[in-house]
Amino acid sequence: MDYGVRLAWVQPQYDASEQASTFVPTAWQASQAPRLYYPTIVNGVRVGYDAITNTTVPAANIGYIVPNSGNINNGIEQGGVNGFTKYLQNSPGLAWGPRLGLAYDVFGDHKTVIRTGFGIYYDRFQGNRVFDFVRNPPLGLQPTLTYGLMQNINPSNALLSPPSEYAADPTGKIPSSYNFTFGLQRSLPSMIALDVAYVGNLTRHLQDDRNLNYIPYGTTFLAQNQDPTLAPSTIPGADALLQQFVAPYRGISDSIALYEGGATGNYNALQVSANRRVGHLFLGVNYTWSKNLTTATSDTSYVRADQFTHMAYYGPSGNDRRQAFVMNYVYTLPTLRGANGIEKSVLGGWQVSGVTTFMSGAPYNPGFSVSTGGGNQNITGSYTEGARLKLLCNPMTGNSDPYNRLNASCFALPSVGSIGLESGYDYLTGPGINNWDLSLMKEFSIKEKVHIQLRGDAFNVWNHTQFSGTNASLTASTLIGAFTNLAEVNGALNNKTGFGSVSGARDPRILMTMIRIRF
Repeated sequence: MDYGVRLAWVQPQYDASEQASTFVPTAWQASQAPRLYYPTIVNGVRVGYDAITNTTVPAANIGYIVPNSGNINNGIEQGGVNGFTKYLQNSPGLAWGPRLGLAYDVFGDHKTVIRTGFGIYYDRFQGNRVFDFVRNPPLGLQPTLTYGLMQNINPSNALLSPPSEYAADPTGKIPSSYNFTFGLQRSLPSMIALDVAYVGNLTRHLQDDRNLNYIPYGTTFLAQNQDPTLAPSTIPGADALLQQFVAPYRGISDSIALYEGGATGNYNALQVSANRRVGHLFLGVNYTWSKNLTTATSDTSYVRADQFTHMAYYGPSGNDRRQAFVMNYVYTLPTLRGANGIEKSVLGGWQVSGVTTFMSGAPYNPGFSVSTGGGNQNITGSYTEGARLKLLCNPMTGNSDPYNRLNASCFALPSVGSIGLESGYDYLTGPGINNWDLSLMKEFSIKEKVHIQLRGDAFNVWNHTQFSGTNASLTASTLIGAFTNLAEVNGALNNKTGFGSVSGARDPRILMTMIRIRF
């Protein structure tokens, strides 16, 4: 038995120059929000207008910030300034990581052993996310000059568009992992060691992104959010005001990315391995049957701003491979008995090695595009929140035809008023791997200190076609129109790169030869 505990303090990263800042919702004040040029008609021309200063700007500047209005730093707290922590978030404090490991010799003959263990581990999130905090105001501003000349650029005539901003997770939570395993090891005949184990992992406080300035579903459908200068359209949301006019935090774009530790994940697996490491044959056989689920497939994945993140995003991780079989082997041909020197030199000492891999494919999502009325604002009524395809049946055809991997009739376009919950996440599985790599090697001794090695390598030795992806994006002209990019129509090839066709292939057979001299 081994047991213990490890204490760690993961110090939050910070900008030593104290130029980094974060958006803090409680620091934002509506009375300090900058004004925006509102759309209006003046003398028959569509322009941006500010009623307070009675000024107009070209239509291209509608939605831009009126100079000297409000506070561009509204809601921003700068690290190390006015008593605000330089870390931009709370320190996580001491992290306790207990560890326990047990091994039990079942029969006392060292041939059957049970092993189990548990441990808690911690990490810090990647530094690139901290670097984004120097892109906030007041340091990160991007003035825009429209219809001007280079020589006329100066701070007095360049306008500011509402900036995108970033927010640090005030809780300071750090990624944590709870690992546990239970396994049985057994010594088998022919010097083979068998290991069968359950391996589990729970991850908490993983990084994800959440938009604090998201536009609620249905916003662009409301009468008060329509642009009075645009002609009424039959397409829902088509004549809505720009996103900066309907975002909750006025004076900021529709993107305030909160870098939070809110994602979770889990991994559960049966892992079986058999190894032989003596004699002429070295052999390793490994099989894993597993499932890896998460609410965020990467530390930059956006999650929903409402209560439906788990329903919408909990699914297979991008690393999920349900089944994996890998076999590696090295076989050295024995020296021929009774052979003379030439026969031993030519026929003896050859070595064959290789790696054989069979693995399930990666999970992925289908997508769609609609040329007319297919924007988020037209379907969900939100510029920031999207819809998904409706899933009507299992779309995986199981067909070997490279142009018929997905059944388009199992999908339907979302309806106006969608809230993005039509289907799950990463519920399709891409092509798997079936690969054999082989190597043949022979070494000759010319002199005591001079050796020549001949080697030939074959990657994907059987030249087995291994597709790497599937075209899974459907297109239509309208939300009620038919799909227009199908690879096959009524069993006949229509578009080689259309929906349901393979999108690529892994490497074909690659041969490599080598002569190596050692002296």
